[in-house]
Amino acid sequence: MFIAVTIANGFVLKYRSKKYIAQNPELEEGYDKYFKGWMFYANIPWVIMMIGNLSGITHNTFEYFNPKAMNPMVLLFHFSIIVLWVLSVRWIYFKEGAEFIEKHPGLFQKSSFSGNTNVTAKQIKLFLPLMLLGGIAGMIMMWVVGFPTAQF
Repeated sequence: MFIAVTIANGFVLKYRSKKYIAQNPELEEGYDKYFKGWMFYANIPWVIMMIGNLSGITHNTFEYFNPKAMNPMVLLFHFSIIVLWVLSVRWIYFKEGAEFIEKHPGLFQKSSFSGNTNVTAKQIKLFLPLMLLGGIAGMIMMWVVGFPTAQF
C-alpha cells in the first residue's frame, strides 16, 4: 500500500509538471530526473518493509514503530530513513537541490488563502530543518517510548 501511494504521488508530480514543460520544454529533462529519483529513493523504506513482512522477519507493519526490539529489518528500515535524510540535506544545501526545485515549478508548492504558489530556494532551505526536526522527534519517540506491538 505504501509503495502504491508513493508511486501515485510520483505520477501526480509528473502530471503536474506537464503544463510547466509545455511552457518551458528545456525543463523536461530535470522533471524526468526528479520523477525517476522520487520513484527510486522514496520507495526504499517501503521496499525494506515489504521484504521484512513477506519474508517473515517482521510479522506486521506495527513492528516498525518499535525499533527498541532490535529486529534487523526494523533497524534497516530506520537506518534507510536516516540515510535519506542525510542525502536530502546534501542535495538541498550542497548540490543545489533547492535551486533545482525553484527552477522546476510545481514540484513543491505552498498554500495560502490567495491560492498555491511555488516555493523559493530560500524557503526550501529554511523549511527543510523543520521537517527533519519533526522526523527526528518521531524517531526519538519510537526509541524512547515503548510502543506496544499489536499481535495479529
